[in-house]
Amino acid sequence: MSKRIDFDEMVGLVEPGHLVGFGGGGIQRKPMAAAAAIARSNLQHIDAASFLGGPEVDLLIGMKKVRRLHFAFVGFDMFGLAPNFRAARQAGELEIVEYSEGLMMSAFEAAAKRLPFLPSRFGLGTDLLSTPTTPFREMKCPLSGEKLVAVPALAPDLAIVHVNEADEQGNALIHSDSYVDLLLIQASKKVVLTAEKIVERISGERRARSTFISRLWVDHVVEAPSGGGFSAVFPQHRFNMSAILEYQKNATDPAWLAAKVGEL
Repeated sequence: MSKRIDFDEMVGLVEPGHLVGFGGGGIQRKPMAAAAAIARSNLQHIDAASFLGGPEVDLLIGMKKVRRLHFAFVGFDMFGLAPNFRAARQAGELEIVEYSEGLMMSAFEAAAKRLPFLPSRFGLGTDLLSTPTTPFREMKCPLSGEKLVAVPALAPDLAIVHVNEADEQGNALIHSDSYVDLLLIQASKKVVLTAEKIVERISGERRARSTFISRLWVDHVVEAPSGGGFSAVFPQHRFNMSAILEYQKNATDPAWLAAKVGEL
């Protein structure tokens, strides 16, 4: 069965209050076309989760779509800070749940295993356990008595991951760093892949050279050439440095951002 849909149908899967997880990392393989489709819609008050957030969550924050953000990092890698995320945090306008990378991996893993939480050593001795919105709790291991951290499962209502290629059944390949996208996919209730191209079939021979995503985890695919926007999608294209710098310079201007979303 074909799992192809378009961006309008993808947006229709999201409701106010839903938690939407975004794949990729920093300014690499970000689902920018999908984020722009949500930004152009009438949706508001969504929650977002991104292991290594970048321009996709910054865009949605700037367009006032995000109520709460779960993250381990938000930035533009070597190009510095994410302007709308920074402005919203400084103004106290954005609810946040802050993780370390290890804590977020544990949260996705718990959801992928359909468990309410997983014990972890990540976070011990850090302020992440004492922030006003922390979901983490110290616990004693019932077997050894060791102090551990209980990490609640983080199960997005929808995961959106940009891939290099997919077939109509939902099998897909990522040719570069997959970050925690496999965990995000397995943790989520529904999964949409946006793909640089849709091919007839993902062969077994080619799977060995890349990260393979099985159709068993995928609900829908959207063909999205250049769907990573100005982020890098290796090996197809590098990041667009001039576009990144233009975004960072202007993104906190609502009029500029609204016009830019219309172009994406």
